[in-house]
Amino acid sequence: MALNELPPVPRKRTGTLSPASHPHRPTTTFMHTLDKSITYNAWDNSIAPRIEIESGDSILIEMEDSSDGQVHPGQSLEDFVKINFDLIHALTGPVAIKGARPGDTLKIEILEYIHKGWAWQSINPEKCFLPDDFDDFYLHHWTLEGDKTHSMPGIELALHPFCGILGVQRAESGSYRTRPPGPYGGNMDVKHLTAGSTLYLPVLVEGAQLCAGDAHAAQGDGEVSINGLEAPMDVKLRISIDQEVSVDAPYIYTTPDLSPAAYAGSRYHAFVCSGPDLKQNAQDAVRRAIDYIMKRANLSAEQAFLVCSAVLDLKLSQVVNVPNLTVTGYLPEAIFVGV
Repeated sequence: MALNELPPVPRKRTGTLSPASHPHRPTTTFMHTLDKSITYNAWDNSIAPRIEIESGDSILIEMEDSSDGQVHPGQSLEDFVKINFDLIHALTGPVAIKGARPGDTLKIEILEYIHKGWAWQSINPEKCFLPDDFDDFYLHHWTLEGDKTHSMPGIELALHPFCGILGVQRAESGSYRTRPPGPYGGNMDVKHLTAGSTLYLPVLVEGAQLCAGDAHAAQGDGEVSINGLEAPMDVKLRISIDQEVSVDAPYIYTTPDLSPAAYAGSRYHAFVCSGPDLKQNAQDAVRRAIDYIMKRANLSAEQAFLVCSAVLDLKLSQVVNVPNLTVTGYLPEAIFVGV
């Protein structure tokens, strides 16, 4: 078995397909439901679809948090570091679309997200964006209240829910870890996959075999600690075989507001870093933002790093003024409350 492979073993829980998605129910049903009683932790096109729907139908997909249910509210750091990290991420699916063939394009309209009131976030010193700055695991729990969370002192985050993973089964045979994204979509962590956006993906296998998971209640462009606000969540999608658009890689038609509406009109703190190394520039922008948040809100470095992962947007400002390239980190003033 190759290093990037995992056995396609489903994770089973108590529960069954809801009546709306029962395989014996007529396929004329418009809204289907697929529960999270079975999840998968790898891409594998040999996995049989759990449900087949007609092109143009809608479906509600229940998603486990990215840990596949191993993390729960109030969990201690001691217990967190003992979880099986090979189970990240949890995928619900596959959903087959009747008539979808390789070479087709799948149109996925994102209709609605429904969170469950909580999320978690961590620092993984081996996988975070600043491994030289953080050498221990760290865990934080968030309580989600409607469209906001106040679970960090002096900080109020607007929720901006999206699927970290939306993808179709890969064309290659075998079992593959979920972390790398690709032409099939997958673990893209594009925070603009919010309700109101439409994702187009190339169909690579019969039926397309769509899977969803890794829902985030909020995330900055960069996800620098390794996590957004990881949350169990439901997503409603309308899925069609598109006759007008043709893609060979993910394409998103998104809403005009690329930041949460709660930040509209807010001023931003922009940390500009230039130099020949894009990664170094991005890391320096994050470090400057951490330092500002620590001083402004009296938070620890770990807490400030998590805030950056949740809301700091890293953007390429210019790549033509060689030898120096520029990365800017944007932090909304609106997140600060009483500090």
